[in-house]
Amino acid sequence: MQQFVRFTLKQKVVLNLLFVLLMVIGAFTLLRMPVERYPNIQFGKMYVNTFLPGASPEDIETLVTQKIEEGLEDLEKVEYISSSSYRERSNIVIKFEDDSDYEKRFDDVRLKVLSIIGELPDLTEPPVFNFLDVNDWFPTISVNVAGDHTNATLTQVAETIKIPLAQLDGVREVKVSGDFTREFHIIVSRQKLQRTGITFAEVAQSLSKANVAFPAGHAETESGELIVRVDEQFSKREELISTIIRKDGDGSFVRLEDIMEDGYFSFRDPFVMASVNGEDCVTLQILKHKNGNALFIAGNVRDIVAELQPSYAELGITLTVTQDSSTRIEDSIRVLGVNLLLGIVLVCSIIWMFMGFRNAALTTVGIPFAFLVTMVFMYLTGNSVNEVSLFAFVLVSGIIVDDAIVVVENIFRHHQMGKSIDSAIVQGTSEVFLPVISATLTTVVAFLPMLIMTGMVGDF
Repeated sequence: MQQFVRFTLKQKVVLNLLFVLLMVIGAFTLLRMPVERYPNIQFGKMYVNTFLPGASPEDIETLVTQKIEEGLEDLEKVEYISSSSYRERSNIVIKFEDDSDYEKRFDDVRLKVLSIIGELPDLTEPPVFNFLDVNDWFPTISVNVAGDHTNATLTQVAETIKIPLAQLDGVREVKVSGDFTREFHIIVSRQKLQRTGITFAEVAQSLSKANVAFPAGHAETESGELIVRVDEQFSKREELISTIIRKDGDGSFVRLEDIMEDGYFSFRDPFVMASVNGEDCVTLQILKHKNGNALFIAGNVRDIVAELQPSYAELGITLTVTQDSSTRIEDSIRVLGVNLLLGIVLVCSIIWMFMGFRNAALTTVGIPFAFLVTMVFMYLTGNSVNEVSLFAFVLVSGIIVDDAIVVVENIFRHHQMGKSIDSAIVQGTSEVFLPVISATLTTVVAFLPMLIMTGMVGDF
């Protein structure tokens, strides 16, 4: 062991350069590290949401939920499948086995559900798949568009504000929630249906067959290739009410306008309604990219809101920022900074008092060095600065100087005994080298169960 210590003493220039280089790399890495409130852990769960207009919970359970569950019976690596049937809505939750290939399982579910769409009722909308992660629960920041206006107006304002927000660096997606789905409502006359002998099911079937759009091949011409597409989707009210419901044998037609009482634009019954300070609102949830910095994103969002607020205030619309994750992150960073500063001051003061300023400086510099080098490893392994990692830093801030104090104090003891500085370093370090390594390993072993724990909790 003494030979190894003597060898390192001869490499002073190399080791000092390496020390400074690692500090610089660590500081540079810290500026590039993604910052977020929580690490974006995958929960191993996914939702399958399906909408069937006008259906009761019993109909949803029989016609939609059970059909989808039957299609998922042979799904692999699944812990459980739970479902809930509401009026017009089906919600299925699939929990995959811990530490399985979640993305592959997600694709398997999506393909299986899409393969049975033909077995669902004609009016069923395409299922919406949502793979849960932390960002679904904790957006980086949210902007609420509120005011004494219709939901359509608030949604239009939200869509306008969404454009500059989506262009910010580090933003992965901007979700709009609280907006109502626009629909065209048709009121059919019961008397007219009885008089013409047409049922409500025939009306619904005729409208679904008329409102279609699908590719019809391609054609080669002298000027190039043309794509042929059949597009019969309704774009005007007149097109809708002139839809032919039935063709009679005498050549006459029964159109929708002949059996309807009224038709108007409205909204689907909302499943969720949001408000801010007692006012209806539409919310923009800003989700960060994996490598995005939540502090920078939140600051830029607040700047955009502050810039736009005066112009919208004239229209009676307020922009309110909520779910600002940067507040919690800054609190955690402040706690870490105070602990580090306090630890450095106390360690430096006590060692300076007993062993002089040089030994105090050598011991104290290990604190920022350890943290900056750790940042390099965190960056290379795809980790981020978040509440969990900052708590870990605070937890070990007092541990990282213990070994340095033991080594420096033993070297100082040998030097006080009259030995030269080189001899004191060699003998003092050699004596405590293995005990220090052993003590460090006991700390590692103490935290090892947290590292090898599986599942969502283990990921955190």
